[in-house]
Amino acid sequence: MGIKQTIRARAQAGLTSFGLSVVLPIPSVIELAVKAGYDFVRIDCEHSYMSPAELRGLLSTARLLGIPCQVRTPDVANLTPLLGQEPAAIMIPHVGSAAYARQIVDSCKFAPLGTRGMDAGTRSIRCGGMSREEYMSCAAQTQDVIVQIESRSAIQYIDEILSVEGVDMVATGRADLSQELGVAGQKDHPDVIEAENFIIQKTMEYGKIPTITADTAQRVQQMYEMGVRCFLVGKDENLLDKALKKNLREKACVNLG
Repeated sequence: MGIKQTIRARAQAGLTSFGLSVVLPIPSVIELAVKAGYDFVRIDCEHSYMSPAELRGLLSTARLLGIPCQVRTPDVANLTPLLGQEPAAIMIPHVGSAAYARQIVDSCKFAPLGTRGMDAGTRSIRCGGMSREEYMSCAAQTQDVIVQIESRSAIQYIDEILSVEGVDMVATGRADLSQELGVAGQKDHPDVIEAENFIIQKTMEYGKIPTITADTAQRVQQMYEMGVRCFLVGKDENLLDKALKKNLREKACVNLG
């Protein structure tokens, strides 16, 4: 698949990885992320719309540049063709039960862990010369399942969810947690941070890899000390917005007489 080391393997080795959330369907964003030194990118198809052609272009760019490219998708519908494009991970939001976690694993993993459909259309078979057996073994090592815990019910059933074999990584969702906890929009409220810390602790207790969004260097440091090694540290659109405003402020402040 062209990826030298997966984010899961990096975390297991104690290496820190920093990722960029991608909502703009522009391949040059992936190129710029690689140039800047990000370790992975995550295409967000839950909160942004991308056509299949746009998504394929981003995944192809990431593959050619050798950067792990995860995809967050709203649900398990139509996962088979997406998996055939060989993302580094599939991330599913709003996982509130062990039954749903098992459904996700079934959709994403080949036997014996799951029941993912198999044909010869995956890129590593069609373009890389792998046999079906070789690809199935490769996919088990390089395609991860990420479940997002972001509700009261998910926290209530977190032990059952994290007991599901085939769940590799766990994300949180502080915005949705803030709504669930009665402090809507207050992502840094102490109750929200306490809930996120609990999810992280449980994730590590079950031997899964936490992959957490961090808005500040201070929060990165706090979670690093808890054992987190995989961080999402920015969104392309927000970073572009800040850079454009900063550029205008700097240029417009000169005395043009």
